[in-house]
Amino acid sequence: MSDPRHSASIIAIGSEMLGITRVDTNSLKITAALENAGIPLVRKSVVGDSRGDLVAEIRFSLSHSDILVTSGGLGPTEDDLTREGLADALGLEIEVDQSIVDKIAARFAARGWKMPEVNKRQANIFRGQRVLYNERGTAPGFHLVIPGDRRDAQQRVRSPGGEGATEVADALLRVPTAAETHVWVFPGVPHELEWMVAKYFVPWLAEISGGRARRRRVLKIGGLTESAVEERLKPFYEAHPGEPVTILASPAGIEVHLITDAGAEDAESFVTTRENELHEIFGATVFGYDDDTLESVIGRTLAERGETVATAESCTGGLLASRITDIPGSSAYFLGGAVCYTAAAKTDLAGVDAALIRANGEVSEPVAIAMAQGIRQRFGSTYGIGVTGIAGPTGGTPEKPVGTVHIAVASALAVEHRKLQWQGPRTIIKWYSTQQALDMLRRFVPKAR
Repeated sequence: MSDPRHSASIIAIGSEMLGITRVDTNSLKITAALENAGIPLVRKSVVGDSRGDLVAEIRFSLSHSDILVTSGGLGPTEDDLTREGLADALGLEIEVDQSIVDKIAARFAARGWKMPEVNKRQANIFRGQRVLYNERGTAPGFHLVIPGDRRDAQQRVRSPGGEGATEVADALLRVPTAAETHVWVFPGVPHELEWMVAKYFVPWLAEISGGRARRRRVLKIGGLTESAVEERLKPFYEAHPGEPVTILASPAGIEVHLITDAGAEDAESFVTTRENELHEIFGATVFGYDDDTLESVIGRTLAERGETVATAESCTGGLLASRITDIPGSSAYFLGGAVCYTAAAKTDLAGVDAALIRANGEVSEPVAIAMAQGIRQRFGSTYGIGVTGIAGPTGGTPEKPVGTVHIAVASALAVEHRKLQWQGPRTIIKWYSTQQALDMLRRFVPKAR
């Protein structure tokens, strides 16, 4: 259940996101914060680096919501126009904050550089409004508060004319009045925005929402397609008609989202009960929850058991080792890996018998198993993983077409193997091969004792 007192809009600013090279991902982080606070998002938009377009979109967004969040356009270059657009749209005055100039200069000096003159633009602030310090970059953010009901505020701050001075009075009639309009202004660099949202925006949302929050539980599922998950959920849908359950597919697996209002009575009990029902349906295919990934789940499991793993990769080119080591503290359980891209490398690095390769080919079950066993012995790890295949787009044969991949997981006492036939481009084949390898290890470890 959402908060009827507030609604929000998001504007991503930057012409690059109107082309083919960049995608707006910042709005997802902002949306998550809003949803957790139970505040409905009514509009998302992307605006190029045009002052007039930006002014018009700011006004239009604020005609439909009392909270506006912008990202981007706070850099030092001439096409970074967010400050100017907001000043025009909201009738604000801009001034220079010398303390910010000094901080930016010190940041450059710490790296042995002199601050370019253009960076002084990032010290332009809105007079009388709150400045948000940016620990991760040079551009500060802002929290702008426009007092009065939305109709009066919009009419009062509307610039008298010029580019983008669009009348929005008719649109305002559709929006309930609010005591204040809030505009949150963040830089577009993702890791800077993420830190600032957590530091400033999330606590403010908790304050205005009275501590209410939306309870969400995400079950992560591996080894099933989206359609297979949907098919298995049919009895659940029939037992609980009208309850919100969302299925999301991604390269990292299938997600099943359970959502309820944490302010509702027995919300925690409700989510737990439904989660247990889903466990009955999906069993061991559930590999984690919420922010879990296969690599983080495996990392926790190996660390808890005091066990280790090593990898021998051919077609995945080190991607499997990279994913495992993306987890902080992975040195406790990942001993090392080898990219065995040629027959000679498979022999030299993973100890695969050259005669075995000649007899079966590099892309085969015996070679994948030998890679897993050999790399385990080479590093002295508890488990070894071997991956060999044809990622394409060339190299396939009628017997072994592009997308053929063999994966093996071995311990001192046991070994498991799977042959897979992937479809898609090279990057997809590599990714899904590592995903399958991680899931095989996850399922293999509990059986190893």
